[in-house]
Amino acid sequence: IGEAGGVALVLTAMRAHDTSSGVQEKACAALCCFAANHAANKSRIGEAGGVDVVLSAMRAHKTNASVQKQACGALQRMCVNHAANKTRIVEVDGIDLVLLAAVRAHERWHA
Repeated sequence: IGEAGGVALVLTAMRAHDTSSGVQEKACAALCCFAANHAANKSRIGEAGGVDVVLSAMRAHKTNASVQKQACGALQRMCVNHAANKTRIVEVDGIDLVLLAAVRAHERWHA
């Protein structure tokens, strides 16, 4: 999928439909699948700005639990054994967004 341009297509859709929570949720889920146990796709995602795009989705849809869940999953898969993606998340304050998503999820479960 990555070699065929799937990563680029998903990121293009995310950028073009940044206000659509449905697109963001499904696209993050796709990136999660692309990155799972696939070093080349992790690199493709990172090199194409995927970390920033996923974090933008988290910022734009702060109260949407589904987007937050899928985005956190995508970030996790992008970072396993991939130093550049880990570094990028830290550089753009992504840790704060992930922690905020975790706090909000906890609050929802205990409301």
